[in-house]
This record gives sequence, C-alpha cells and structure tokens, in this order.
Amino acid sequence: MNYKLFIVLFFPLLVACTGSTNSQDNGKSTESRENLDQIEILLKERKEHEVIGKVLQKMYNLQESAAQISIDETQAEYARRLFGLLFDAYSNSRQFTIALACLDSLERIPFWQESCRYELPVNKAKLCQWTGNNQEAIQWADTYLALPECTDAERFISCSEAISGVYVYCSNDVDKAVRILEKAVEVYRNGGKYPHILRIISRLGIYYHMMGEYDKAIAANQEVIDSYNDSIPPQDVVMAYGEQANLYTELGLYEQALEQNSTALHYSLLKDSFGLGDLYRYRSEIFSLMKKGDSVFHYLSLGGQVSAHIGSFRGVLVNKVEMVKAYLDYPDSLQKALQLGLSICPDTVHMPKWAQYQLEFYLGQVMQRTGQTQRGIALIEKAAAGFASMNMVENEEAANRILMKYFQQMNMNDAFMHYYNRNQVFVDSLRADKKLRAIAAANIRFNTGKKEKENELLSTRIKIQQQQLFHNICISLSLLILLAGSIGYLIYKRKTIRLLVEHSEREVRRLMTSRQELDRRNALLAEQIEQVEIDHNLTTIRRLTGQSLLSKDDENMFRKSFAALHPSYLPNLRADYPNLTRNEELLAMLICMNQSTDEIALIMGINRSSVNVVRSRMRKKMKLSKEDSLDDILKGLCRS
Repeated sequence: MNYKLFIVLFFPLLVACTGSTNSQDNGKSTESRENLDQIEILLKERKEHEVIGKVLQKMYNLQESAAQISIDETQAEYARRLFGLLFDAYSNSRQFTIALACLDSLERIPFWQESCRYELPVNKAKLCQWTGNNQEAIQWADTYLALPECTDAERFISCSEAISGVYVYCSNDVDKAVRILEKAVEVYRNGGKYPHILRIISRLGIYYHMMGEYDKAIAANQEVIDSYNDSIPPQDVVMAYGEQANLYTELGLYEQALEQNSTALHYSLLKDSFGLGDLYRYRSEIFSLMKKGDSVFHYLSLGGQVSAHIGSFRGVLVNKVEMVKAYLDYPDSLQKALQLGLSICPDTVHMPKWAQYQLEFYLGQVMQRTGQTQRGIALIEKAAAGFASMNMVENEEAANRILMKYFQQMNMNDAFMHYYNRNQVFVDSLRADKKLRAIAAANIRFNTGKKEKENELLSTRIKIQQQQLFHNICISLSLLILLAGSIGYLIYKRKTIRLLVEHSEREVRRLMTSRQELDRRNALLAEQIEQVEIDHNLTTIRRLTGQSLLSKDDENMFRKSFAALHPSYLPNLRADYPNLTRNEELLAMLICMNQSTDEIALIMGINRSSVNVVRSRMRKKMKLSKEDSLDDILKGLCRS
C-alpha cells in the first residue's frame, strides 16, 4: 500500500469522523498491552511499513473511543505509546517528510493535542532537525519549552533529552542544552525513572566538553563508563568512550585518546552502531594531530563508507568537510579539496551550522592557495562571522589570524584592526581555556600515574598473597598426604591382624561347607546368570560369595554386581525400611541370594549367633510380627 496516499486520505477522515461508534474499546489494559507487544515485535523485525499500518488503525480506534467516553490516564499512556511506536517506525524507515505530515494531521485533533501535548512539538523538532530545517526545528523546540513543565518524570526526561540535541545541532546553543539536561538529571536523581539516563549523562559530557568544562566532561564520561561492565555495553557507554577519546585528543593526550577510541570502535563494531562513522572521523582527527596522514585518509574513508551505508546524510556531509580539511595539508591535493568542497556547497542548507561554517573556512583557504584569493577571503570572512555567531572561539580566532595576515599584506589597516580587535576580545578567554586544558591534562597524567602506582602495588600484594597461598597449599597437601598415609597404614595393619586371626576359622568353616550346598548355590547363581545375561556381574558375585569373608572392596564389588542383577532391590528396601544399616542391607542381599546362616556368617566375618542377633534387630526395625518370615519378605523384594 502507498503510505503517502494513506496519510493524505486517512487523517482528514480521522478529523471528520470523530463521532463514529464502530470500533471496539482498545483502552482496556490487557488488550492494550497485547497490542503494544505485537507491534513492538514487528518493529524489532524491521517491518516498519506493517507497523505503520497497524498503529494508524489502533490510533483511529482509540480516537473513536475517545469521542464517545472520557479517556483515563491509562488509556492516555496507551495513546502515547502508540504515538511513540509510530514515530519510531517512520524514523527507522527514514520517512521524515511523511512523518511530519502525519504529526501535522494529529496536531489538529483535540484528543492527540491533549494526550501527546509534549511529544508533538518535541518530535516535530527532531524531524525538522533530521531534514535539515534547523530554523523550524528551533521554533518547535521553543514551543515545547513554552509549555508548562511536565510533571511526569519519565516524559520530562525523555523530552529534555530530545530538545537538548535540537538546540546543540541546529543552533549550537550548548548552554541551553546543558541547562535542560542538568534539570533532567536532577529530576532523575530525585526519584524519577528513565531507562536511558546513562545516555543523558554521556550527552552532558559532550556538552561540557563543548563549553570547555573539561573536568565536568571527564567526570560525566567516567561515570557512564564505570556504570557498566558487560561484554557488550549499550550505546550510551560506547558514546562515553568515544567522547572521552575526544577530550583526551583536545588535551594533547593522544595515546590515551587512541586507546579510548579503540575501545569505542570495538564495541560499536559488535553492535553495528549508528555512531561508527563519527568514531572513524574522530580517530582520523587524532592521527591528523599526530601528523600521520595515511591513517587520516584511511579512517575518513571508512567513516564515509559507514555513513553512506546507514543512510546518515549528515554524516556523509560532515565526512566530506573533514576530507577537504585533510587535503589542505598536502599542496598536491588542493585541486581535490577544491572540487570536493565545491561539490557539497549546494548541500550546506542541510548541514549542521558548525559544519557549514567549517566548510566555508576550509574552502576559503583552498581558494586562497589556488589563486582565487578574493573569493577565498570572502568565504573566510563569512566563516569567521558564522563562528562568532555560534561562539566557536577557537575557530574564529584561526580565521581571524588568516584575515589579519592578508589585510596587513594588502595595507588594509581598517580591516586588519577590525579582526585584530575582535581577537583581542577573547584572547584572555583563549588563554584561560589553554590553562584549563593544561590543568586538566596535568590532572589526568597525575591520576594516571597514581593509578599505575596503585595498580603496581596491588599487583605486588596479589603476587605475595598468591605465593603465600601456594605455600599454604603445599603445606596442607603434605599434611593431608601424611595423614592419609597414616590412616592407610593403620587400616592395613588392622585388616592384616584381623585376617590372620580369622584365617583359621575361615578355613574350618570353608572345609565344613557342604559340597552339595555349594553345588545348589552355584546352580542357582548359574540360573540367575542365564536370566539377566550379565556375565561379568554374576561372575563377580559368584567369586565374592564363594569367599569366606568379604573385604571392604569386595563388598563394594558385590553390591555393584548385585545392583546390576536386581536394580530395584536396594531402592525398594530403603524406601520400605529406611532405618536399616549397611550390614543389615548386606544381610538382606545375602538372604535374597539364598545364603544359609552359616554362609552368611562366613561371608560377613561373624559367628552364627551374631547373624541371628542381626536378623532379630532387623525384624524389630521392620516391625515384623512373629508370624512374618524375614526371609520371605526379603526374597519377595527380589521378585518385585
């Protein structure tokens, strides 16, 4: 469907049909949440056109409901959420002009005027900014500020963030932007809620930098950086890394700047960040100051490619302006600079004002150096005036120096004095700013050195602790080995003595064992072997039960083999009679294997009377009556 036509046709109808009663009540809380969830999923799937259609329909239905009954705050919030999703869909699909037409239509409808009182002028200001209409963007921003202050903290902070950007990028009114964001942060710290507060603090860092308040800027960026330690941080943290790099660049700390910029680039590449093009341009500037021309052009090229790929018109233009500046450093590239600069002059109306003035400044220098002195000087004068209007003091000072030199050579004393006097106005502020930079850089170097010493001390402590820990572990292991050896020796001696003492008795008992009974037992075991087909386990049982006395290891092997034959026996026994001891369990298994009392006595290493004592104890624990047969019950578990 043609959405331009849809907008034209739909919204007049929306205005005219406010009395219709055909839609259902979408203001119900559950239904509203379901609608929003479905639309958000579509938006994440990049199905903007489908989102636009659905949202417009939902907004129409809500509009119809509002004409019949009063809308409470929950429904008003639902309306704002729909409005936000519509704006996001238009923005993501870069349909800025259509979005403006849509907002114009909504603004004529009382319901949307009231529900989105603050959002309408804010979003119109953003759209005007994105389409390059800076003057109208500022007008809408001023319209928003003229409204009574919003009492909803989250709405207030969100609108403040958007409006601050409009003032910075459309008029370079950084002071106003800072005041707006500082108020937003204050509202947040006083209990307000906002999911993107780190982004606002990061923006504050940028604006503090633009105002020359370096300590505040560094502190703001570091607050954002320190607040997140995930493997892939959000965009606000990436922006803070990038801005910290820019600060270090301005302070002459190029190595630290490259390090911070590298971190920002790393995270941006992982996130496919919208700000990747800017980071490449910032990196080129660092290399420019380090006089590494190859790297300058390399990263400017990357920045231009990224901006073009994501459709950032502003980014493409700014990148070209920076490329003109880069060409200025190479006399053999002046013609390239001239051609590039002239090619983008028609687009200056869509540029940020500061970029427009910089283009005029760079292009003026190119013309001056290529024999077009008068045209070049005229452009530099125009740029100087623009810099002055935006309080870009350093840029103005650089332009004025070129103009003073030219007018002095031409003996145009009046013009020379004009720019000389102009520079004298802010020479003190420039000196003060240089001092501030020097102090900030010195503080960073001091803190860095201090931190390095602290890290070195901490590393030393950790190393000592690790060595001590290793020493303690060695001692502990030695003691454990000694203890285990001692215990093992005692167990061995005890076992040896016991075996010697009982050897004769076992021999007698073994010789007294009836050959016929052994044959019966072996035949029974052979039958069980055939039934379960577990040769190894049965062989093990045959060997173990053929012994006079089971050792601990033998007993464990017997238990494993028995469990393979009768896997449910012990679990069932323990479930029915949980109080049985390990020896009583062993007796139960031997009874299950049809071992006689004498055989059991031999295997367990006790006398016949002791076997009877164990059987009697088991009967009590199992709560058997005189009529109950212990053997039958235990053997019955084998068959279950």
